[in-house]
Amino acid sequence: MKLTKRSCISVAVLGTMATVAIAVPIGSAQGPPPPTSTNGNPVSTVATGIAVPTSFAFGGDTIFAGGGPAEKPNEPTGLFTLANGQATQVPNTPKFVFGLAWHHNQLYVSTGPSIVVFSGWNGTQFADSRTLVKPTGTFAGFNGLAFGPDGRLYAGVSFREKYDLKRDPSRYAQSVVRMSASGKHIKVIARGLRQPFQLTFLAGDLHPFVGVLGPEKHIPKDAIVNARAGQDYGYPNCRFGYPKTCQGYSRPYILLPKHASPMGIDHVGKRLYFALFGGLEKETPVVVSAPAKRGAKPKVLLHGFVAPIVALRIHRGTLYVGELTGTIYSVKL
Repeated sequence: MKLTKRSCISVAVLGTMATVAIAVPIGSAQGPPPPTSTNGNPVSTVATGIAVPTSFAFGGDTIFAGGGPAEKPNEPTGLFTLANGQATQVPNTPKFVFGLAWHHNQLYVSTGPSIVVFSGWNGTQFADSRTLVKPTGTFAGFNGLAFGPDGRLYAGVSFREKYDLKRDPSRYAQSVVRMSASGKHIKVIARGLRQPFQLTFLAGDLHPFVGVLGPEKHIPKDAIVNARAGQDYGYPNCRFGYPKTCQGYSRPYILLPKHASPMGIDHVGKRLYFALFGGLEKETPVVVSAPAKRGAKPKVLLHGFVAPIVALRIHRGTLYVGELTGTIYSVKL
């Protein structure tokens, strides 16, 4: 499998990410070597078998994992459960998954064009499903999902590829939105964000932390933002890391190197953890952590991945991360 250079997760172009030759095929019996942790705890292989792991959710003792569009048509995509070292596809669920959120015993799934809610989980399949929201007209697609302490559902909204260096005029594009748990009253919270992907809420914070990816050309820095009502981060006029272009616009919380590409994001206490598809200055995929403070410098937690990483989530003190070899790893924090 070979993927193109820059992280650009959207409905149409997930999989066009960074030029990396993946030596270990998906489903390999031996599997790739696990990454190394800097906290001294061993890294375990949880499961294999998802071509492009995008997201995780935890319902009781069940680990759900989403898979986005893959490079080859026969590679495994969709919604899976992880157990006994394998990923098992959940019947009658979407072909592609960009974001997941477990809330009140229901699984909220971003398919890109829509958000679908599944209920009645019996350990193998869901009894019911319904479409929560599917915007009409031209729509770029939903990315990650997260419920806030206000009980509302928040989502990142993507862009259409032809607007990579422009402001996409389609509905809700390049923004973070919120809605009721029933999918009503959608409202843009923060705009001017080229590619807000995944989100997390710190305890006591009503505003989500969001990873934001910059464009392929005229490359600015990537960023973590704390999305608040009424904010405009200025894309495409504002280029993170070039202050003169960003006067009058909202400021990112944490600036990251060019091509860092923050994907999955979560937290423990007041500390953020995020998967960097491209990595830090050496452009190597890493999981990093940083205090939730403006200007914080990330520290590496996991390194030595064979391929880029996308999905990341923390559950009961364990961090899970998905690599583009189709392998899911975990490490105790």
